[in-house]
Amino acid sequence: MTIKRLFLLWPKTGMLLRTFTLLMWAMPMCGFTWGSRPDPCAEANKTLASSQTEITDKIADRILGLCPDGGVGHLVKGYQFERKGLSEQAINEYRKSVAADPTLSQAHGNLGLLLLEQHSDNAAAKELSEALRGDAAPRYHRGLAKLLNRGGGTALLLFHSQEALKGYPEDTTARTWLAEAYAKQGKLDLAAEEYLKVLAKEPANEQVRLELAEAYNKSGKLDDSIRELNTVERSNPYNKEIHKQLAWLYQQKGDKSQADQELQLAGVNPKNAVIDQLMQQGDQQLLAHSYAKAVESYENVLKKRPGWPDALEKLGDAQVAAGNDDEAVITYRQELSLDPSNSSIHYTLGILYERKGLLDEAESQYRESLQYDPKNGDARRRLADMYTLRGKFQKSIEEYTELLKLRGENPILHFKLARVYVKDKEPDKAIYEYLVAVKLAPDNIETRKELALQYGKSGKVDEAEDQYRELLRLDRNDDEIRSALVASYAKQKKYEALLPLLKDAVELAPNNANGHYRLGIMYEYKKEYESARGQYQAAIDLSPTHAKALNALGRLSIKTGDLEKAKILLEAARAADPYFTEPRYLLSNLGDDRTVKLGSHRTVSAESRKEKRGKATKLKLSKKKHKSKQRH
Repeated sequence: MTIKRLFLLWPKTGMLLRTFTLLMWAMPMCGFTWGSRPDPCAEANKTLASSQTEITDKIADRILGLCPDGGVGHLVKGYQFERKGLSEQAINEYRKSVAADPTLSQAHGNLGLLLLEQHSDNAAAKELSEALRGDAAPRYHRGLAKLLNRGGGTALLLFHSQEALKGYPEDTTARTWLAEAYAKQGKLDLAAEEYLKVLAKEPANEQVRLELAEAYNKSGKLDDSIRELNTVERSNPYNKEIHKQLAWLYQQKGDKSQADQELQLAGVNPKNAVIDQLMQQGDQQLLAHSYAKAVESYENVLKKRPGWPDALEKLGDAQVAAGNDDEAVITYRQELSLDPSNSSIHYTLGILYERKGLLDEAESQYRESLQYDPKNGDARRRLADMYTLRGKFQKSIEEYTELLKLRGENPILHFKLARVYVKDKEPDKAIYEYLVAVKLAPDNIETRKELALQYGKSGKVDEAEDQYRELLRLDRNDDEIRSALVASYAKQKKYEALLPLLKDAVELAPNNANGHYRLGIMYEYKKEYESARGQYQAAIDLSPTHAKALNALGRLSIKTGDLEKAKILLEAARAADPYFTEPRYLLSNLGDDRTVKLGSHRTVSAESRKEKRGKATKLKLSKKKHKSKQRH
């Protein structure tokens, strides 16, 4: 419709608008509503709440139909993956769930339990604790009890074990954790009580019976401890450790003949019993993290039996644990002088030297370790990593290649080898190794990112874009990858593919002004001006000083004939960014003769700029004529 026709129709149009406005005001007054729809994700949350603890297929389908991309939708997807045994995919969905809705206790709890299975203890503790804020489910308490038992907790372990047993009273594992917590707190009678409850259900549980015997021993009930050990010994008569423990208990009771008999059954010469006792004492102290006492025990053993390799190795281990690396180096070297073929000691020495920055000595020890044990993958891996750090890429490649002969299905090794090839400027080989790593671990985001980068550097645009798309499939919220794919599509002029990607970006981040601006540019290119106008306006609403969006909307207003609005928008764009040249250029074309600020020290009007350009053109023409005359 032309501007002239619009003015001719204005009286009728105004009447219609007034009538419409009156109706809009009147209908709510009369009780009329527009029938707003309920929030589907809220409905999905209600459905989840009604399901109690089990999500059936029917409930899952309903939730996914209502809210597939909300927190509850990702929770259900995670549950489905977990039920199929696909832990990595389940973890990914649970993470998306808690990111979308941090109040979903079930998502936190399920994520925490899966992370616990992967030994990601800190992350598991965080998620399980978060879950318990909104849902005191016994299985979450059990997960934390398992975690605390693993890490040596006491008071919290007691609490969570007790809470877990409220929901699972027949869970003998949780009851064992409870008993161990009592034992660690010195409440030995309570510990014995819980151990006996476990044995009532599992009389053949040898480990629990041994722990019960230890509790009796610590509380001074030697006869009860001997009784439990004898029960274990009857089912396992050739267990030398049990005989040693029995010998120790009989020694405490003063029954030397019975103690000597048990020592002989353990294969120990009674004369060496003191040495063995000291060794056992050192072992227990080492396990209890009493490193200084363990060092003292092993040193006492060596006083009685100098040069004993087993004692030297354990003394070195205790010294390392105590942080006495220099003393440990001396001890290990002493042992190697007695037995140079100990691959494990060479490897440990290599670590100590590497820790001290003595890389040549570390390399030598790793080499020695591999000489006596070519299958020592840890030594070869550390050697490869060290070569990479020192810039010896070919040697690093050799070590990784040898390592892959032993562990060819390890994606991390292929990934590390790919990185070395990148450093060694062998892109094709790097790409091959990245591809193997991706095949072995298709959901590893870091590997795919580096593969995409390598494809890009090698000029393999299509392959890079494939990886970007896979990365967005794995993590739809990765803005960095989305931007890289947008840039690639724009450079390759793949505008049809670019549009849905920009729409998706706006949907994911509706408050990002730049996202709306970029989508507006795409609509303007496709000459869908109304859609472009809406996106530019959305960008301005979010960021009123967004110079590019103001300029774009001004430019669009010129195209659609609204020149007055264009001037207002372009002036605003110029004010928002005085160094942005396009608004000044467009304003000059609109006949703007107002002063344009070019910097803090000088101003130039539109007319004076035109005059100067004219003079400059005339000067150039006169110079050309003068040169022409001189040539002739």
